[in-house]
Amino acid sequence: MTPRRRTAPPEATLARAAQEWLARGRTQKLSANTETARRQDLVAIASRLADRLDRPAAADAATADRLHAELGRLEPGDLAGPALLDAVADYAAGHGPASVRRVLSTWRGFGRHLVAAGVLLSNPVDGLAGPKRPEWVPKALEYAELERIAQAAGSTDPRARDPWPERDAALFAVFAGAGVRSGEAIAMRVGSVEAAERSPRLRVLGKGNKTRVIPVGPEVVAAVDRYLATRVERAGGHSPTDPLFVRRLRGDYVPFNLQAMDGLVAGWYRRAGVIPPAGSLAHALRHTYATLLVDAGASLPEVQRLLGHADLSTTQVYLKVAGRGLEEAAMSNPARALLRGRGEL
Repeated sequence: MTPRRRTAPPEATLARAAQEWLARGRTQKLSANTETARRQDLVAIASRLADRLDRPAAADAATADRLHAELGRLEPGDLAGPALLDAVADYAAGHGPASVRRVLSTWRGFGRHLVAAGVLLSNPVDGLAGPKRPEWVPKALEYAELERIAQAAGSTDPRARDPWPERDAALFAVFAGAGVRSGEAIAMRVGSVEAAERSPRLRVLGKGNKTRVIPVGPEVVAAVDRYLATRVERAGGHSPTDPLFVRRLRGDYVPFNLQAMDGLVAGWYRRAGVIPPAGSLAHALRHTYATLLVDAGASLPEVQRLLGHADLSTTQVYLKVAGRGLEEAAMSNPARALLRGRGEL
């Protein structure tokens, strides 16, 4: 169906509709980075579409809000013709598949807003298919690699300005023993570690500000306790609401940020002689945690809850990685010897 403009008040322009849509995103607590990306995606296609339609550039485009300036060159009906597809194709020619998929996702969401607001009868982007997403398989570490990283994390780094092996060993224990994300480890508090005698566990604040409880082995809690004992000596006392993992910066002890956390974990890989999967670092430890769980017989719903995945389909990818371990287990079946013997009869 060709998208047409409904009867709408004069102020229902694309620029105004875009501002309303972005404001709705803020009420849904989308991050500032997400809003910035959406603005850039709207501008990228709107400017190309307006150029193809020979619409004059706004006189104040250099100083005014770019989103308002570019969408102000267009009318809702401009989204109905083939020029929109040409604008997307022009963008795709200079950008990678991931960027094209993101731009189409942004415009698909904006199109739904235009329909809901009565500006258009149908979403003009619904029929546009982006490049297929390549199948992604997480890269888990080999167990021998995991052992070397554990050893590196628990030993003194001669290149570090303020080496703290007890803290690093505790952080490794949280990554490898609970599968937490870097951001989740940064957000943990001293009181997040619940050292119950029968069921020690971690309370983790995950994506969407959702808290999940992760059962852990007592060795994880023991590693954290050893670290906290040294922390008292270094930084003084602490309360349950203080950040769990801290670093020394200009004489003070402060929480980690993602850059500092990545730098620390990268040092573990370097000293262990392990090449991390591209862009993974601590996340490779999370993948390894999940893969080992599946290899050990944990069900996918169980792994999903431990990892904090919103969708089971995200967890299912670990079946492909764990398949190697399952194959080795199957090949170790003692019945194979029996079957070989019967074949020789």
